[in-house]
Amino acid sequence: MSETAFEEEMVRLEHETLGSVGGENPGFEAFGQLYRSEREAVMSFLDKLHAIQMDAAVGFAKWATACRTPGLRTGLIMIAERDAYHARVLERRARELGGELDSTTSEQGSKIVELLASREISDLEKLLALTSLIHDPNQAVAPILTFAALLKVDNESKQALRLLAEDELSTTTWLHDICTALSATLTAEPAAERSMSTPVEALSSALKA
Repeated sequence: MSETAFEEEMVRLEHETLGSVGGENPGFEAFGQLYRSEREAVMSFLDKLHAIQMDAAVGFAKWATACRTPGLRTGLIMIAERDAYHARVLERRARELGGELDSTTSEQGSKIVELLASREISDLEKLLALTSLIHDPNQAVAPILTFAALLKVDNESKQALRLLAEDELSTTTWLHDICTALSATLTAEPAAERSMSTPVEALSSALKA
């Protein structure tokens, strides 16, 4: 089945599921944007999420290689593996939907990977920068769960996104926990704090960009 035919079939299923009348396509709205169909919205969401997961997989893997903190490296490896398999699942789901993902590493993503891989920035600095941007792990995964809840036809993608969100919640919660534990074991002297500010601000700026 061609991608066009697949799109038409998905629109037909959406009409049946949502009870639309007169053959009109009501479209699909998510995060303030109107898509022609649920499938189009899913493909767009998977594409963006795939890029994020790929960058995270590479970044955490490189961080693990540069890690100097006992008890942290294995966790980083596990996160990298988890994000890598998320990316593979998203790519496979896109193919099942008859499409291809166009996501590529962005300039922002490359900068984040570079900073996480740096041996000049301490593990605690990286943790502090990440957790300062993700104050609440639940809020970090909220967009994924919100989008999944909107899906009426594509139950496969809905369940995949729900499970992915659970993994991401586990990751962000662990990062917060390990940051708190590591911070408690270190006594930062004023000079150390001053030397820490520049790379932390750089990392924060890259993640916010």
